[in-house]
Amino acid sequence: MNTDWHYAWTAPHARADLKTFASDFLVEEILGFEPEGKGEFVYLWVEKQGVNTDYLAKRLAQAADISPNRVTYAGVKDRHACTRQWFCLHMTGHAPDLSEIEQVFREPEMVRVLSQTRHSKKLKTGGLQGNRFVLRLRNIQGERSEVEQRLSLIERFGVPNYYGEQRFGIQGNNLVNGYKLVMPGRKGTHKLNKTQSFWLSAIRSWFFNEALSQFVEQGSWDTLSVGDIAQPYDGSQSFRIKEHSLDNLLRHRNGEISPVLPLISDGWPMGTNPERAKAMSELYAEQSELLEGLISFDFSRDSRATRIVPTNMAWELLSNGKEPDQLVLQFELPKGAFATSVLRELFTINDRSQEKHNETTSFE
Repeated sequence: MNTDWHYAWTAPHARADLKTFASDFLVEEILGFEPEGKGEFVYLWVEKQGVNTDYLAKRLAQAADISPNRVTYAGVKDRHACTRQWFCLHMTGHAPDLSEIEQVFREPEMVRVLSQTRHSKKLKTGGLQGNRFVLRLRNIQGERSEVEQRLSLIERFGVPNYYGEQRFGIQGNNLVNGYKLVMPGRKGTHKLNKTQSFWLSAIRSWFFNEALSQFVEQGSWDTLSVGDIAQPYDGSQSFRIKEHSLDNLLRHRNGEISPVLPLISDGWPMGTNPERAKAMSELYAEQSELLEGLISFDFSRDSRATRIVPTNMAWELLSNGKEPDQLVLQFELPKGAFATSVLRELFTINDRSQEKHNETTSFE
């Protein structure tokens, strides 16, 4: 299955190393609201490095002496990075004593509970506004002027909102397993396990990337047409463009709204304008059996913006004349967007963490 998708700003010539050290990739959740300080849910603000999110959730449950199903988090964070995220423990009464949790882990693994508060509502999957990234890219090979031009383009006009390579697994293993699961169609009504659900998500994401790549090639990935559904950057209610207005045109130019493409489900063509739906149907015809098998799993209707425009973006190119240049880059993305989709328009990336590890990760 193809995973070589088109670039908005042409394929980059410059190269760079990513995650030479875990501290080179810092991601911090933006919750979007302040916990109330009271309620039956304990919110933990945790910094971790080298630790799987789900594994840490289980260790927190153990330390708090509660069932693992009473611990939730908004999103999985990359193990091979320094991450700060929220965990939610459903427990009334006394606050948990987590003073010893930091001692459980040893270098290069690290866990620190930075703060603890309470809130009246449970933290659900996807229950955050976005993520803040601070990245250090090393060993840059290429023209400095190209890197600077690409940074300016990305800041001003954004990048295609592809699902990142992490979604598809090392060497595409999630796609391979998803293909095997989907092709026969759904058999029975038994609930899928977490791994099977992730494989399904990989196939659904692949269809989206295929369609988006076609529109990138055609130059229409970031255009807003009558009949499109527009998604505000802030995550508020999407809406159909019935006719162009100065307000919507300005918001689109400023990166505040972007068109969406539908994710595969029964009736998915209704999630975009007729022209895009026709083009997607023609493209998907090449994988008609896979498409029909995926629809049989009865997804609810959903969509994804075609464009992400990083906010609060800043950077510094570092050079001492003796060693290859480095780039320190920071920006914020809405939930569900991948930092790697930004970086792929900037460099050909050498992920140094893959030299040491062989597992699927996620930056969502």
